[in-house]
Amino acid sequence: MLKGHLDEIFFSIQGEGGELGLPHLFCRFGGCPLRCVYCDTPRSWNKREQFECHSADGTLLIDNPIAADSVVALLKNLLADHPVSAEQVCLSLTGGEVLEQAEFAVQIAKLWPGDVMLETSGSNAKVFSEVASEFDVISLDWKTPSLMTGDLFAEHQQCLEAVAQQKLVAQLKMVLSCQTTATEVLEMYDFVAQTASATHIYLQPLTKVPLSPDPPSSEQMLKWLTMGIARQLNVRVLPQVHPLLNAR
Repeated sequence: MLKGHLDEIFFSIQGEGGELGLPHLFCRFGGCPLRCVYCDTPRSWNKREQFECHSADGTLLIDNPIAADSVVALLKNLLADHPVSAEQVCLSLTGGEVLEQAEFAVQIAKLWPGDVMLETSGSNAKVFSEVASEFDVISLDWKTPSLMTGDLFAEHQQCLEAVAQQKLVAQLKMVLSCQTTATEVLEMYDFVAQTASATHIYLQPLTKVPLSPDPPSSEQMLKWLTMGIARQLNVRVLPQVHPLLNAR
């Protein structure tokens, strides 16, 4: 049984994207090669010796690395105080960057009895294309140069091509700030329109963290939204909700 490094696990309300408002189990992986300026979980950039298991009884520290079957057992235990079964709750594998530990993620997905969502930055298209079909839902980020070091445009293109070729159930999330340019948004729209036009796109205004730029204005969001609507894309503005709910 493969072992991997986690950052935390918990049960909460999904606060963004197409699954917004639904109960999700969250399994946050440790380790990420990116350094996005708006990241709200920078602790997960590095693998740690222990990860946190948050439950109604408090927080338990558990040693890394941990076997996939042990992770699934812990996740099921988190549902013990709730009137839902594992089959009724989607498991969200998030990060960090999940694809840094792709085989470990696939093993967890195969052991989980319900749906599993892969949340990924799309920073490694080769690995993505190899394992994406193992998950029920894909939540793919489209990251812009104005909000991170480097340019992932080519990787994102290849990930979307894999979505189209493998006929995956996928949603695309683009975080936007006051520094985002119309060119960055148009590049995403044009490629989605050419490659995977049925993909649901969520424009997510940045949630302010200490070192991030400010979020965009409502006027900027409306401009970018209508640019997508004009291209007959499935696009809407959807901010993060869990900070408003004070949810994890």
